[in-house]
Amino acid sequence: MQISLLAFNHLLGQHPQVRAELAAHAGRRVAIRLAPVTVSGVVTEEGYLAACQGEPEATVRLSHGVVLTAISGQPAGMGNVAFDGDGVLASSLAALLSRLHWDAEEDLSRIVGDSLAHRVGRTVRSALGVKGEIGGRLLESWIEHLRDEVPLLARRQDVAQFVAAVDTLRDDSERLQKRLARLEALAPTPNKKLS
Repeated sequence: MQISLLAFNHLLGQHPQVRAELAAHAGRRVAIRLAPVTVSGVVTEEGYLAACQGEPEATVRLSHGVVLTAISGQPAGMGNVAFDGDGVLASSLAALLSRLHWDAEEDLSRIVGDSLAHRVGRTVRSALGVKGEIGGRLLESWIEHLRDEVPLLARRQDVAQFVAAVDTLRDDSERLQKRLARLEALAPTPNKKLS
């Protein structure tokens, strides 16, 4: 079994409500992709994923923007998520994914005990409090800079407009080719000169 599948199932194990809702899709093959990691499997009746053969019926592709927004503490927008296959299943899976988060303190408590894990968690949260907020704001500023000031990142709307313009140009070109073909078919053929 893949390590990524084990880690994902561990994360599901921390969220019984999400698992119960995922179990409603038992028997369906799904995949979650955040390059370069892919987690895929068949949904079990317990709400976990089990390894399986065959193509997934639905795939949720997450962009790296999901990670960046999670680090900055912002909720991930739907612009960071794409679906392949069964749209209803994929959107349901994406909604469930948005509610997952890792409870590191819970995992740490299994190793060092509840009291020490809670103290470590509190220490980390207090250490990251102001610094985490500053880091999140710096990350947001950096993303905005890459998108607006130095156009290394394209806005979703700009890409959509470009794709629509290319589609329109392609359609216009095809219509022009058909008109030319009709005109050529209607044009009288010149008489061949006899020599």
